[in-house]
Amino acid sequence: MLAIELVRPGTTTPDPQATQAVVRACHAEGLLVLTAGTYGNVIRFLPPLVMPEDLLEEGLTILAKAFIIALGSRMPS
Repeated sequence: MLAIELVRPGTTTPDPQATQAVVRACHAEGLLVLTAGTYGNVIRFLPPLVMPEDLLEEGLTILAKAFIIALGSRMPS
């Protein structure tokens, strides 16, 4: 299992709103991810160990696009 914790830029304050925006964008593109954490600001990934590389790349591409869609102006350059 892997996880990404989202916090407000420049702080350690959890950002559940940003997390939900990324999750919604992932779901819209067909990628299912789970939220977790005490504050609902963690995105969990549970890829199978035998996942074909092309599916992994597709999922990571969708995830990257979801971050751009959800947080575009807030992402570091």
